Amino acid sequence: MRLQNVEFFLLFLFLFKYSNALRDTCPIGCKCDEDIQQVTCEGQQVVTLPDRLPSGYEILIIRNSSVRTIEKNSFRKMEKLVQIEFENNPNLGTVEKLAFKGLKKIRLIKFTGCPGLTELQKNAFSGIQNQVGLKIVFEKTPIHRIEGHTFRNAQNIRELTISGEELALSRHCFANINQLDFLTVSGVVLIEPEIFTNSTRFHVVHFKNSQFDIPPQTFSSLSHTSHLLIEHSKVPSIAPDAFSGLTTIQVIELHACQLGTISARAFANVENLGELKILRNTIGDLDTSESIMSKALKTRMEENTLECNCGMKWMTSVEEMSDINFCSTTASFRSIRSFVKAKCLHNTSQKTQRKSNHLPSISGVSRGFSPSILLISITILLRFRDFRI
Repeated sequence: MRLQNVEFFLLFLFLFKYSNALRDTCPIGCKCDEDIQQVTCEGQQVVTLPDRLPSGYEILIIRNSSVRTIEKNSFRKMEKLVQIEFENNPNLGTVEKLAFKGLKKIRLIKFTGCPGLTELQKNAFSGIQNQVGLKIVFEKTPIHRIEGHTFRNAQNIRELTISGEELALSRHCFANINQLDFLTVSGVVLIEPEIFTNSTRFHVVHFKNSQFDIPPQTFSSLSHTSHLLIEHSKVPSIAPDAFSGLTTIQVIELHACQLGTISARAFANVENLGELKILRNTIGDLDTSESIMSKALKTRMEENTLECNCGMKWMTSVEEMSDINFCSTTASFRSIRSFVKAKCLHNTSQKTQRKSNHLPSISGVSRGFSPSILLISITILLRFRDFRI
């Protein structure tokens, strides 16, 4: 009996050591660098992600592979991973929901040169549960669409950078994010309303190098944000209530953009706004003085070049605006105040006179003719009456 126990113990010890040896073996098709604790899986022969890594390894690089899909729970046995990078993987096209679930120590997830990855699906980056600041970066990866709730319940994200291509942002695409320090998005061509529903504690939200209209309530529910910046972009129209629903925002800034029409009340209904900055833009049209109306403690509208017309006359009532915003190149970049003095007063009187000449009412006729002409007309009428008699 004792002999059997000894044999059983020896068998158990052998299996334990064998399993440990397997666990510490580098995955097939990969190279393991013990000095930097990095596993690199490279080459077209790599068609799937490894299901495990040697114990203690913290970095996984997938490079030039034939991997097509990052499946659900792909890293469930790699809880110690700190960094995952996908480099030059032309066949990678899908990130399934909960793909990165359970990576509590992860600090970087990066996609570089993955041309087949054009869409981010719902819940693809949910369930990560990271305990430290996480960077998620897309470079040279032409994301065309981000579906709603792609980052649902994501937390403690240090940086989310998406360099898309003809990128469409679906409703709720950045919804339900608990904390995100720096969001940078470029290449946007479409933004649907309410992309930030139930998201809080964003430090900087930065859109750049894009071309999109801003519909009503685009940023609704976004709160406790330091800086909302739209920069170096073409924005054909900013709708009424485009920024409504924002709460506790330190700065909203439009900088160095080509703006089409800023509608009346575009910045209305922003609660607890510190500063509205409209700087160094080219602006096609401001509907009314309400186009820049907000509840901001401070408004700066400076060094903008506008397509000037007589509708800009209202800006002369605000001295700093009329002196530091300019007319387009046809007016040689004169200030708004100079443009109004030189053109609008004269043109307005001529326009009024032309309009009055076409009014059919008696009052309109009396305004359109001089007293002498009116007297001659009456005399002709009286003579015509006498002739008939």
